[in-house]
Amino acid sequence: MRDVDPICDIIERITTLFRNEVRLAGLEYGLHPVHLEVLYYLSRCNQLSDTPAAVTEFLGITKGTTSQSITLLEKKGFLTKEKDPVDRRITHLLLSKQGLAISQQAIPPASIRRGIDKLGDAQDTLKTQLEALLRDIQKSNNCASFGLCKTCRFHKPYSDQEFFCDLTKMTLNISGGDLICREHSEPSKDTL
Repeated sequence: MRDVDPICDIIERITTLFRNEVRLAGLEYGLHPVHLEVLYYLSRCNQLSDTPAAVTEFLGITKGTTSQSITLLEKKGFLTKEKDPVDRRITHLLLSKQGLAISQQAIPPASIRRGIDKLGDAQDTLKTQLEALLRDIQKSNNCASFGLCKTCRFHKPYSDQEFFCDLTKMTLNISGGDLICREHSEPSKDTL
């Protein structure tokens, strides 16, 4: 068996640097890292995943932290709440232009972007390896995958402009395929 400690040390160090830079980026706006993480998540999720419950699940935080974060972000004008037109019990969280701009500026930190850019062609290999590690950790902890819609077993290409979600029975804009979804389900090995 191989010694995994060196890899774990590297992952821990990268995540620490990542968190520190996110913390510094938030100071300019009076935001804590969790607030920036909420904004960043909402900038990347689809309309099935833009709810307080999905934010709580994705970030692994308490309902109270989620509620307080949403309240603060709403007061600052970085997001708005909107009731679902079909099911009024569901609240959707929509980023304002300013909230979207902050999320894109703050996360991922510039130093991380530069470091990844310097990898060149090795980015693809690293991405594949990190995705495999992430999937394994999620499965072993029974966590939702929150994968890209277009990689889901329910994603059915419909046209150049739309796709069909076989789970929700909704026809969606093709750009939604690049967003993360709370309902994501890995395709079975025989359909790959």
